[in-house]
Amino acid sequence: MYNFARINSNPTEPEDYAMRPLILLSLFIGCAAAAQAQRCDVDSGFRGSNGEWSIPFKYMKFVHVFHSRDDIAAAENSALDEYLKRKLGESFAKRLIFDEGEWLDLTELRKKSASIYKQNVNHGNYYLHFYFSDPDKGLKAYYTTMVLNEDGSVWRSIDLPDIGSNPSKGVLISCRDAYAIAARSGFPENVSSARFEYWLEGGSFVWIITNSRPTTPDDLLAYVPGGGTYKKIAINANSGTVVKIYKETIFF
Repeated sequence: MYNFARINSNPTEPEDYAMRPLILLSLFIGCAAAAQAQRCDVDSGFRGSNGEWSIPFKYMKFVHVFHSRDDIAAAENSALDEYLKRKLGESFAKRLIFDEGEWLDLTELRKKSASIYKQNVNHGNYYLHFYFSDPDKGLKAYYTTMVLNEDGSVWRSIDLPDIGSNPSKGVLISCRDAYAIAARSGFPENVSSARFEYWLEGGSFVWIITNSRPTTPDDLLAYVPGGGTYKKIAINANSGTVVKIYKETIFF
């Protein structure tokens, strides 16, 4: 940290007075860079329990949380590896880190309640959370999920692009580049924030830049007091092209 004592000690000294603008400029640039770096330490994606399961509280004991893939049966684990390599390519699959998972013990659940078992048997057996990082591009972590059946087959595909068939989908533009692209479309960097998402319709990643200043919703009749409407821009995280500019209303 710079010592301000010399700046304020005696402003009549020529060298102090001459150096002050350079020092202040350096401090301003340093603070701006730090703020930009902080805004480009993006943590995005979904982390939560399996919304597909419908388990009354008294049967929650049959849902087991685990933090290692070693807790997945060997055959299912092998099938999972093959799927991830095929979906993401071997190189990108190695970047994927297992976070945690939930396993529903359908065998025991069936013994205790046939009706609850029937409600859940066709909604997957393993609910798995993964994440990957690209810190050089400003992505601290992106979390995603998938669901396996009891036999290891995929019940719900992982929310990531088909990088295995198109490796370029795993190569990202940086968060800083996304801010610069957004700024050219009227999103000032100093009042904007960034998220990183998987764009299902386009089959690719996108940077979402949000102007933090509230705006007016397009449909005033749909506006509900207590909410806020914000302007957003979606930028293809591979090519840097603008996907769309839109507004989103958030209810607090």
